[in-house]
Amino acid sequence: MTNPMPRGLRLLTAFCRLTGLHRTLCPLLGGMGLILVLHRVLPPSPGPRIMANARIEITPGFLEQLILFFRGRGYDIVSLDQVHDRICRGSSETPFVCFTFDDGYADALEVIHPVFRRQQAPFAVYLITGFPDRLLIPWWYMLEDLVLRQDPVCFTWQGREFCYPCSGADQREQAYAAIRQLILATPAGELDGCLEAIFAGTGIRAGDYDRLMLTWDMVRRMAADPLVTVGAHTVHHFNLRELPPDMVRREILASRQVIEEHIGGPVRHFAYPFGSPAEVGRREVEIAGQCGFATCTMVKEGTIVAGHRDHLAALPRVEVTGRYQDLTLVDLRRCGVLSLLRNGPQRVVTL
Repeated sequence: MTNPMPRGLRLLTAFCRLTGLHRTLCPLLGGMGLILVLHRVLPPSPGPRIMANARIEITPGFLEQLILFFRGRGYDIVSLDQVHDRICRGSSETPFVCFTFDDGYADALEVIHPVFRRQQAPFAVYLITGFPDRLLIPWWYMLEDLVLRQDPVCFTWQGREFCYPCSGADQREQAYAAIRQLILATPAGELDGCLEAIFAGTGIRAGDYDRLMLTWDMVRRMAADPLVTVGAHTVHHFNLRELPPDMVRREILASRQVIEEHIGGPVRHFAYPFGSPAEVGRREVEIAGQCGFATCTMVKEGTIVAGHRDHLAALPRVEVTGRYQDLTLVDLRRCGVLSLLRNGPQRVVTL
């Protein structure tokens, strides 16, 4: 499922597709390389979807295209350890790209791993330990099914009545967005009660969604492959900015410890939940930087340059989503054009 691009972005990609002018900027803006952030890789769904979920999914065909795209332009596909080494050296013989996948969905083993093994290319999975420990309910997919199946969606929470019509695509998107915001704004200690209120009597049960998440056996099978790096992504995927400092530290360190116990090896890399500056500030970077990781990554448009050796706890990652599966847009990103538009002349993109 893809959406039409905004007009300005559509015109920019069309112009660059025709002229190739953006490639003249690559030597200046492309830096040493870039880190990609993706989430899920699945065949396209024939039915209606909610965009917030569809946007984190790309197709297996597009993933193969991405790998071939970068190889065709002379990029090394590297691991996170290699990213760290190249940044610390302050130079890269050839440009690099690093593929990272957030959260720990089951398709990391079932779909993504076979693609990279076939291509003999490394990739990384940043794992929320609440997924294989079954502490985290994938409520975002449950909510999608709810608004697609039920009209209206009504529930009572904390003495207040909520009711959302869901008879058309726009209404379903609006209902999903409103309920999602309610869930995200609910304090961690009250989240279970909120979810129970929303889904009670709907026939939508959390256990039916376990199949979406990796198990520890699946994690161990991936970690045994030298092509795969398993990084930490906290226990519960909370917005760290909303937590007190001791809980931020506990979320980070506990996730690393649990992964290390299960895979029998060190975890050297960390990704902030959500990852944008709205969820990652200087306090979070300082705490994560004290936890001893080789790298910590955000989600922010920007290529990697030598100056990032002083900002290893706040490396930018470029997000590739199912919303626009367009290689010209990827080309604009690798050449640093979108970073220039969004960050101005700032080369060392961090917070």
